[in-house]
Amino acid sequence: MITEQQTCGIVLCGGKSQRMGREKYRLMFGNETLLQRICCVVQPEVSQILVVASLSQEMPDFEISVEFLRDEIPESGPLAGITQALTFLENAPSSVIASFVTSCDIPLLKPTVIRLLRNQLTDDFDAVVVRDFQYAYPLCAVYRTTAATTARRLLASGERRAAALAENLRTCWVSTEQIRTVDPDLTSLWNCNSPDDLTRALDRAKVDITL
Repeated sequence: MITEQQTCGIVLCGGKSQRMGREKYRLMFGNETLLQRICCVVQPEVSQILVVASLSQEMPDFEISVEFLRDEIPESGPLAGITQALTFLENAPSSVIASFVTSCDIPLLKPTVIRLLRNQLTDDFDAVVVRDFQYAYPLCAVYRTTAATTARRLLASGERRAAALAENLRTCWVSTEQIRTVDPDLTSLWNCNSPDDLTRALDRAKVDITL
């Protein structure tokens, strides 16, 4: 079983946010930004956090320890960010052997989901990814650091889809029904891609606080 100390958290925040109309990582969710919130959610389940950002993005202050990587290949999609982070970890002197990968726009992510995915990463698999029928969630997934080799090959071939990485690894596909055992309403998969999505998530967060 992979432990917290063997796991890194990778948070991608370099997207253009066209549907939102503003950079999502800077949007406020209560008294913190979306990026600050997701890092705080992930932090208890990992030994370190890497944020992959674009060169122009100004990062907020954090009360927890966060390390930043800047996009080496600008505007190349999430696969490039995942590849850069996994390659960094591959070359780093640490005990990390796997990473939970997410984006900065899933403010209702539950730590129990991270734990569930991490616990599925046995010796038989290189990745654990949520999938609902034919739709995969490659940014709610755990990847072994060794997946960096496959990620680099895909990126060099011109591939940009994050889902392509899981498609080319020994992947344990976790159904949304399995996720419901720890997150009944699947709020951990709610992306905030538009202002309406953000409002919905804020409203739900208020409900969760009162439960």
